[in-house]
Amino acid sequence: MKQIVIIDVGSNSIRLVLTRIGKNGNYKIIHDLKESVRLEKDMGEEQIIKPDRIEKAVKTLQMFKNLCDAIKPDEVIAVATEAVRRAANQAEFLDRIKMETGFTIQVLSGEEEAYYDYLGILYSMDIENALMMDLGGGSTELIWMENREIRNAISLTFGSINISQKFKLNDIVQNEQMNDLQSMLLASYSSVPWLADQKHPLLVGVGGTFRNLGKIDRRRKSYPLEIAHNYRMRADDLYQINQEVSRLTLKQRRDIKGLSKDRADIIVGATSVISQLVEFCQIDEVAISGYGLREGIIFDYISRNHQPQRNALDFSIANNQLNYALDQRHALTIWKITASLYQQLQEIICLDGNQDKIIKTAALLHDAGIAINLYQQNEHIFYTLLNSEINGLSHRELIMSSYIAAFNCNKHSLPIPHFKALLDENDAGAIRALGVLLRIARSLDRTMSGLIQAVHCDIQGDKVIIKTIANGNLDLEISDALRYCPDFKKAFGKDMFIL
Repeated sequence: MKQIVIIDVGSNSIRLVLTRIGKNGNYKIIHDLKESVRLEKDMGEEQIIKPDRIEKAVKTLQMFKNLCDAIKPDEVIAVATEAVRRAANQAEFLDRIKMETGFTIQVLSGEEEAYYDYLGILYSMDIENALMMDLGGGSTELIWMENREIRNAISLTFGSINISQKFKLNDIVQNEQMNDLQSMLLASYSSVPWLADQKHPLLVGVGGTFRNLGKIDRRRKSYPLEIAHNYRMRADDLYQINQEVSRLTLKQRRDIKGLSKDRADIIVGATSVISQLVEFCQIDEVAISGYGLREGIIFDYISRNHQPQRNALDFSIANNQLNYALDQRHALTIWKITASLYQQLQEIICLDGNQDKIIKTAALLHDAGIAINLYQQNEHIFYTLLNSEINGLSHRELIMSSYIAAFNCNKHSLPIPHFKALLDENDAGAIRALGVLLRIARSLDRTMSGLIQAVHCDIQGDKVIIKTIANGNLDLEISDALRYCPDFKKAFGKDMFIL
């Protein structure tokens, strides 16, 4: 097990994440520190990081150095982005940090920053084609991903801080200021040939501003999940938030539910940059990413030493299995049985949509509750899965997978009122049906010996006969699975027999 520290010296804030990386390439972020430093502030035309900003950065990094001295990580990877990249006093800034903290900071190019953002999305979202936007304090990275590969990328030299300063958007905003800003943004976006030539129906937003916008929108809608990653917003949602914050004073903005108070003075510039891009590219939907530069560096580190799955869901499931020390062979057996039952019983299950990802997640992680307590694992499995950073699923799919894994035939009430905004009665029916199949599969590998090789289902009128093929005696496993005959009939309207 290695401990890797990543330090990100950004234009708005400086962050440290401490990550544990296992011998099989699994990772877990175990510490995250952030300080708002605003290196970009007041840089002016001379492009100088001001002395007070340098002092704050040094003090922050000295605090991070104290942490590193205490935990003694195997490696420290420290990077800086646009403000330092552009600073005329870059060498002086880096030398002082090196002298007073011992950290050697690598200044990333715009292309390198975009690449790490791309890796953060690649390994955490099930998206084939998208326009990505990383809105920082001093720059904006745009990345066009097609078939999960980078096709084009550019770094634009404006961000939430320098835009807010240039157009004086910190407090009261006049129409003239907004008109000037929109004209500048339109000219900037129009100057990027590939941006206008391609249709970009989905925007993936990276960075603190996007996470904050998602939080504001969730508060407005009383959204039942407090999960930032892969939260979806409509274009109209963004326009409404942009219009609202533009009309308010700085003091009034600080009262907006979900808005971080240290972003209240730059939120107008930030939402304007995003809204103008969404309108220019005729984007319908925005997906908020909780992963970006720092996670991209983690994934790059892992990929240089291991071969992680490029499929976001497979990578995430394998990571959780290793972190929870689950029996992967047993989990695979449960998945194969459940998936086979589902495929063969299609005509009596009658579910809309593809349930494959939901079944895979619930089956492969059905034992995750053991991480809390073996004897109450079924009571713990729901919230364990819901909060395990399972990527590659929509929020609805995540909730359904968690319910199916936790399904208790005798006392489950579905869907619970808290999630009614995301689940309907059809979803509740799917959870009941798939929950029963998963329970049967678990019984058929109760000894975790992997004896069962296959199941064959024969639907005969009002009964279903399940024939098992195994490398040993399954009498006890079949007896256990037959406990679910009443639940099978309730879910599918037929009697179940297992041979």
